[in-house]
Amino acid sequence: MSESRGIRCAIYRGGTSRGVYFLDNDLPYPQAIRAQILLNILGSPDPRQVDGLGGGTSSTSKTMIIGPSRLQGTDVQMLFGQVSLHSSIVDWRGTCGNLTTAVGPFAIDQGLVTAVEPVTEVAIYSVNTRKRIIARVPVSRGRAITHGDYKIPGVHGTGARIDLEYVDPAGSFNGRLLPTGSPRDVIELEGKRKFTVSIVDAGHIVVFCHAHELGLRGTELPSELEEKSHVMATLEAIRSVAAERIGIVGSCGEATRISPAVPKIGFISAPAAYPTMDGRLLAENDIDIVGRLLTMQTAHRAYMGAGAICTGVAALAPGTIVSDLAGPRMRETGLLRIGHPQGVMDVSVKAALQNGDLKVQSATIARTARRIMEGYAYVPQNCFSSREKE
Repeated sequence: MSESRGIRCAIYRGGTSRGVYFLDNDLPYPQAIRAQILLNILGSPDPRQVDGLGGGTSSTSKTMIIGPSRLQGTDVQMLFGQVSLHSSIVDWRGTCGNLTTAVGPFAIDQGLVTAVEPVTEVAIYSVNTRKRIIARVPVSRGRAITHGDYKIPGVHGTGARIDLEYVDPAGSFNGRLLPTGSPRDVIELEGKRKFTVSIVDAGHIVVFCHAHELGLRGTELPSELEEKSHVMATLEAIRSVAAERIGIVGSCGEATRISPAVPKIGFISAPAAYPTMDGRLLAENDIDIVGRLLTMQTAHRAYMGAGAICTGVAALAPGTIVSDLAGPRMRETGLLRIGHPQGVMDVSVKAALQNGDLKVQSATIARTARRIMEGYAYVPQNCFSSREKE
């Protein structure tokens, strides 16, 4: 018997993330065995992931498993997995808007969806969030186009613009845009430290904090933020209490261990000028809000795609701290410009107030994607259980 098995896969960059993509029928195993396989392929647990395909950051330690959809009105379904760098965990609870960008191109290039020029609409069902996303992918000669003139901050060069429209994105966890039923909550930590937060579920569940309550300007870059270990610890403590409060975990003390990726957490502040990671000065007038997000207990180097969807929706939800800071322009246009460490990310929201509640039709972001390689990843036999044939 061979010491290892080859499993077909492809590596894509989607937005500002990179991940390993699989066809569903190439991983016909129970979820626990799939997790073992993915941990091995990515090279976890190891912060460097030197023995795998991961890139040693949360943004490059991700996977997508894609196959034909069983849901009427959708073409393909996707299952996202966030692979931990530090422990033997694959978190299946959340999603990744950036990696979702490449699901449409992958589906077209694998023949799961028939290409229609000049733009092919791919209806995607997210198994993780039970929501639908429409990807509009430029195509030529039956293949997804990679090259184009669209630029996204955080990625060198330009690419073909792919629009991702999240349809009815609110309430993936418990059916409510505001999982606690309130646009604001107060979380109290040890030492009677109190923080006002807004917990919002749209595209992803995000706990939004005020930068000033954390003792921050709001414009800190990731390296500066991560040097503030006390702030990072505070943010994780807030996230953990929020996870317990909305029922993701039974106790806040176990949130980091069993649900490190959900909910996300971040902080926001009013528009202000600041230098981006590449030294460019971002002007105050170029943005509507400044945002910073964390993922897997590290500072995101740009901005999450699904996190941007949530931020845009939260900006229209009456009473949230995001809505208070976003200002009237967002309510008039439905377009929010988020200032993040690499530049500006736009999110467009279609929504209306009905009896005081925000009803969200859809929210859209634009990204680019690129197929980097395809082939076989080799996995040791001990990653497979005899249960695989059951």
